[in-house]
Amino acid sequence: MKESLLAAVRDSLELLVRLRQERLEPDQAKELVRELKARHPAHWMNMVWEQETYEDKRHYDILVGDDDGTYSLGYCADESLPWPARGLQRMNESLVVRVNDEPIRINQVITSLDYAWHTLHIGRHLINVAIIEQELQGGVVEVTDEDFAEALLEFRQRRRLFTAAQVERWMLEHGTTEQLLENHLRSTVAQKKLRQRVSEGREEAWFNSHRAEFDRVQVARVFIADQAEAQRTYEQLRGKPGQFLQMAQTRFLERNEPSDLFVTLRRGEVEPQQAEVLFSTEPGQLAPPVSSGNGCELVQVLRFLPARFDEAMRAKVADQMFEEWLAQKRREARVEWYWGAAEAAPLPAVSL
Repeated sequence: MKESLLAAVRDSLELLVRLRQERLEPDQAKELVRELKARHPAHWMNMVWEQETYEDKRHYDILVGDDDGTYSLGYCADESLPWPARGLQRMNESLVVRVNDEPIRINQVITSLDYAWHTLHIGRHLINVAIIEQELQGGVVEVTDEDFAEALLEFRQRRRLFTAAQVERWMLEHGTTEQLLENHLRSTVAQKKLRQRVSEGREEAWFNSHRAEFDRVQVARVFIADQAEAQRTYEQLRGKPGQFLQMAQTRFLERNEPSDLFVTLRRGEVEPQQAEVLFSTEPGQLAPPVSSGNGCELVQVLRFLPARFDEAMRAKVADQMFEEWLAQKRREARVEWYWGAAEAAPLPAVSL
């Protein structure tokens, strides 16, 4: 065994004993493990922990890796039950998913859903939460008390919580505590800083290589369920596009059809085939019918808005770069799902 590995193992065991003796909370333990990693950069290291719900006890393990494999280190005090004796693969009932050994528990799921219900792919969102949390544990960003105070003020203003009593009532209604709320807000700030760190200084170069994706087109559109009817209507109006809006009004009034008539579309957000049709049509003219759901859309192009790089675009590019970074991390991640069973469940039927 290499001397550097022996030193890493020795320091890890000393830390495990300290964690037990001082009964430190997970956040405190994570900070000490970060310091441990900094002292032994030649070795991959991570901490895993379990909370005994009924006894309010925590058991910590430290993983230390080198080229030959990974060593699992644990310490059990005399009055505790050793890890191997706790039941084969016994899982904490609150565990939902583990990504690269980073656990996501049910309380994190509920909090995440409260703030991200619009997310279509909940499975993908939970994996992102674990990836981001694991990245933040490396101490790549710092959240100051000033950052937290600003986030808390924004949180209260957004929810119109102007008094301490209103904040307390909100926490009671949402089943949270002051500490959990602070943890959530600090995590939110840290994620924003991580997003900035991923893209910082590279936004304009990335934009220049993806400029066409951000070109926009403003259109008027009408959905027609029957494809043959859509083609007939197109043929009737193709030579007289000035009658398109009258046709849209007539269909809305006579057929009581729902309508989102005017819309701005970004090239990168529509199907490639549809984008090719729309962006090759002259302003004022009708584009050939394009498939949409269970029917077709008849579209009149109004004007084009070429992409330009400004501060608003910088923010959009940073978001896109962060999503690409997350996608790459998801492809590299080892994901284990748990649905209340004692062993890893198969991947759920959801697009990740």
